[in-house]
Amino acid sequence: MRRQVVAVGLTLVVIAVIGLLYLQALAQSRDTRRAWVTTRDLAAGSVIAPADVERVRIPDTGDPFTVLESSPIGRRAAHALSSGTLLVPDDLLGQDTVLVPLSLRAAPDLAAGDTLDVYALVGGQAVLVGRDVIVVATGDPLSVLVPASQEPYWIALQAGGVELYAARSSGAEVAPGGDVDVPTAIGQLAGAADGNAVSLPAPTPSPTMRRQP
Repeated sequence: MRRQVVAVGLTLVVIAVIGLLYLQALAQSRDTRRAWVTTRDLAAGSVIAPADVERVRIPDTGDPFTVLESSPIGRRAAHALSSGTLLVPDDLLGQDTVLVPLSLRAAPDLAAGDTLDVYALVGGQAVLVGRDVIVVATGDPLSVLVPASQEPYWIALQAGGVELYAARSSGAEVAPGGDVDVPTAIGQLAGAADGNAVSLPAPTPSPTMRRQP
């Protein structure tokens, strides 16, 4: 009789544990958190409007996956976003960016959302002064987004009539920035054309201008 009581007791304990685990799993499956999804393709630098996103609830699985929970409306896209993208904080530019005008001496055909590497011609040398600069509007001058901390430098370039050149670039495989003069450029390109690419010289700081981060 005692054995039967013990067996029944153990069975009840097992059932209780299983029930508790089931209820816990059910509760976790119903836990959700707020997130935002794009409803259309967005270009880099575009201001997100209410029609561009929708608020959704996603299961909270406990994974350390960060999603954007605050509203993205009125913020700018840090890069091109496809429709249906679940937004994360890195998809948006910080609020410390400003629009500045930029006149270029030469550049490829550009469209809003393109990213540029910008070079200044200083004393016969090409100096990289901007990387991943986002074009917001085309024209002459362009409207581009830069960090607010760099605003006075870009305005000084524009006001000073410095010759600026730009390449439409994603930044991949681009050589580190430095001062490159014409003989160095010719030597590097000639070597690459002959299949004998040579290493770029170590970047030398310019006394007139430094590359902006």
